[in-house]
Amino acid sequence: MKRLLAILLACVLAMSLAACGKKGDVEGDTKEPVNEQTNAGDSEDYPVLRINQTAFYGGPPDNHEIVEEALNKILREKAHAEVEVVYIQASDLQTQLNLLLTGGDDALDILTSFWYTSIGELVSNGQVMAIDDVLESSGPGIQKLYEPYPEILDCARVDGKLYGIPSYTAWTCGNMYLCMEDTAKAANVEFPERIDTVDELTDILLKLKEANPDKYFIAGSTSPYWIPKSIDYLGDTNYCGVIIDPENSTKIENFYESDYFLNFCENVKKWKENDLICPDPMSNTQVTLGNLTNKITYGITGYDYNLTNTIYEANKENTYDGPIVGTEIGARLLTTSNVTTYLWHITSFCDEPEAAMRVLDVLYTDPEAANIFMNGVEGVTYVVDENGQMDWPEGIHNHQEAGWFAGYNYSHPNGFLCPTWSKQREDAYELMKQDNANGVPSKALGFTCDISPVADQYAACANVIAQYYLPIINGVVDIDETLPEFQKALRDAGIEDIVAEKQAQLDRWLAGK
Repeated sequence: MKRLLAILLACVLAMSLAACGKKGDVEGDTKEPVNEQTNAGDSEDYPVLRINQTAFYGGPPDNHEIVEEALNKILREKAHAEVEVVYIQASDLQTQLNLLLTGGDDALDILTSFWYTSIGELVSNGQVMAIDDVLESSGPGIQKLYEPYPEILDCARVDGKLYGIPSYTAWTCGNMYLCMEDTAKAANVEFPERIDTVDELTDILLKLKEANPDKYFIAGSTSPYWIPKSIDYLGDTNYCGVIIDPENSTKIENFYESDYFLNFCENVKKWKENDLICPDPMSNTQVTLGNLTNKITYGITGYDYNLTNTIYEANKENTYDGPIVGTEIGARLLTTSNVTTYLWHITSFCDEPEAAMRVLDVLYTDPEAANIFMNGVEGVTYVVDENGQMDWPEGIHNHQEAGWFAGYNYSHPNGFLCPTWSKQREDAYELMKQDNANGVPSKALGFTCDISPVADQYAACANVIAQYYLPIINGVVDIDETLPEFQKALRDAGIEDIVAEKQAQLDRWLAGK
């Protein structure tokens, strides 16, 4: 696509770029041009790579031209390339990305797959390319960045080939529960730092309900409110073959017949019987946190990369119209699933994979470029306060008003390269790095299944899960009657074939380590 360059815009940017990144004291700073061969002048023509960005409201953000030109000024020098950002509406992400990953002039070149699908499905569908060779030739900064963490980079491998780069961010994750502090005080509940099981959570919820009988504490909805982070689901969000005890075992099981799921269903029955689940959950389209914001419920389940910082940030911003409290649930695991939540790929439709890798190399290692891509342009979309933290410019209160999707650093290539936001603890990144170091590694860390040998069975099982799973966990059906039907339908669809294939691939992977 043709580039649109504005001379006036370039003049504005020349004054604003200098302070966008703090070099020398942030992890991943290469301090040198990422590729020596890419120090070309602005008079040349450059390959233009289409890269997606999730849009949380209609249309491109107001300042997208300023931000894109600021980023491209650096990329022309250091990557000998430019980007065209393609804004994908969060409300229609699946449909839009399906269209952009089928080839043609409008196809994406660089993809972030967050919220889209798993790496195994991307590979099976032929939507992303293996990048081992281009990483070797055009990604020296990424190679250096991940040199101490080969097991993390390996999480993006399928059948031995590398199909993506994990975001350099928090890699461990655990389940958590948050609720409004006043409801906890009314029930005399003091949340511990961590509880071990869902059973313990239910005990707490019953106390909250008894003291707050007109309130709800489980946010049933049209999206799953519980992602089981204390197991290893191997990057498969349909859970068609999981490791229930990944710290000690490599046995892959049918999740829907496991003790874990059966026990979870018993808790759902208690939540339903005690009126803990919000009314009409199958019509509730709120995302998890939105239920707390809008007081559909006064507590929510979820998962988090660092609960201490999450609570601090929410309370400082008064996100939920009052302080919140909470607890972690179960172990904080280091799994392929957690590492691959945020992945960056080169698509199979990219005609310039070396240029695409050079762009990614800059975004992973250059503080100035990384911060522009994440947070925009200083003085336009953010300012830096006296503590060196970022904040909104005067009169601006959120990223929509700022005209760029600032503040979502975790999902970008290297969120650690930019300053923290004033709403965060100053040591937020250090907390995440400590969690990375202390996370419990799964015995299958780095393994990703290639589902193509059982693609038909997987598609059939996915359809069954779409029919049964949400009604069961939302408690809108008789679980004792419906669960056996669900389990039989999965067996008829071929889930045992999927479990066996995953086990065989995992066993070969373990033998080859």
